[in-house]
Amino acid sequence: MNGRITAIQAAQRLGVKRETVYAYVSRGLLGSERALDGKTSTFDPAEVDRLRRRRTRRRPGHLDVPIATAVTEVADGRVGYRGTPLPTILENGAGFEEVAALLWQVPPDGSPQWDIPRSTRTIVRRVARALPAEVGGVTRVMSAVVAAGAADPFSANLTGSGVAATGRLLILAAVESLSTAGDRPAPAASPVARSLWARLTTEVPDEWPLLDTAMVLLADHGLATSTLAARLAASTRAAPSAVVTAALGVVSGSLHGGASRLVHRMLATAHTEGPPRAVRDSLAEFSRLPGVGHVIHRSGDPRFDLLHSRLMDSGLDPDRLATVTAVVDLVDGADAGPPNVDLALGSLTWAAGMGPDAGETVFAVARMAGWLAHAVEEYDSQPLRFRPQGRYVGPSPGSS
Repeated sequence: MNGRITAIQAAQRLGVKRETVYAYVSRGLLGSERALDGKTSTFDPAEVDRLRRRRTRRRPGHLDVPIATAVTEVADGRVGYRGTPLPTILENGAGFEEVAALLWQVPPDGSPQWDIPRSTRTIVRRVARALPAEVGGVTRVMSAVVAAGAADPFSANLTGSGVAATGRLLILAAVESLSTAGDRPAPAASPVARSLWARLTTEVPDEWPLLDTAMVLLADHGLATSTLAARLAASTRAAPSAVVTAALGVVSGSLHGGASRLVHRMLATAHTEGPPRAVRDSLAEFSRLPGVGHVIHRSGDPRFDLLHSRLMDSGLDPDRLATVTAVVDLVDGADAGPPNVDLALGSLTWAAGMGPDAGETVFAVARMAGWLAHAVEEYDSQPLRFRPQGRYVGPSPGSS
């Protein structure tokens, strides 16, 4: 069984009945594979042990919400959308638009459907101009989503095809809200990555497929905190634009989508003062290295390798790429954990001459595809099904 264990063995490790093991599978807490006999199931012992530790380490205030989902499989060293591994998706040449269609379970759309109405573009641009110049990309994206959602007469369509249509509109509106890096207007339609690249940098315009790869890899990653926020909003039957806004609120927090910004800063320091100084400063300030380690991908984040390898083969500034290589080599030798996708994303944005917050912006725009895929699942589930139990710890009524 290649190291896998039976249901009885899994039950023994967990201290439960065999029927409970299958209940965990149905609730999305545990994965299973069919044995060679075609009748019984086998289980990954490492995954069983992780579940056992989670069950024994629960503590007051810790939210443990099992959610069954068919959108994305995330396991140590492995990510796949709708049953297709990320390496296969990239090998097949799928771009962000095709991945969005895969996640939303709609037929791949031609470029005419990835377009934004002129009236919506005008509203989004007007809102963007009204924002202070120093406002960051994620805030601009959030404003664009609200504006585009308000202007969309079909925003309340919660069917799969309706959410897909709204998703295309919101993503294009988000890109439209960003200022153009060059003097000439950027393209306003698909490929989304080409339009986004033109708004974030003027360097090497034909390298925009790098950004397309990054967006494919970032489109979803299971039940991250922003995705949970999206599903909570969808459970109330909030419109897709409100679902995305709820998720963006979480991404704007410094502990979720902002790791690539710290990588960007570390690389800038490494380029001028040397990689050892940059790593030393990051450790002194944060007690950890940005873009290193992952709560799930203990043995290595596959997204890092997929994006980093393409970045190293690109035509971006060779001196900057050399700095990236030096920092990655130093990080690899530090025994601080394997690099994750944030290290690759921050390397891309810095090497391409983008601003420090560009990685957060790319993350937010790309992850809209995943948030809305999860929203569709939630729209098909029982509404208002999330109700954490509060444990009051304040003073008793009437106490002085």
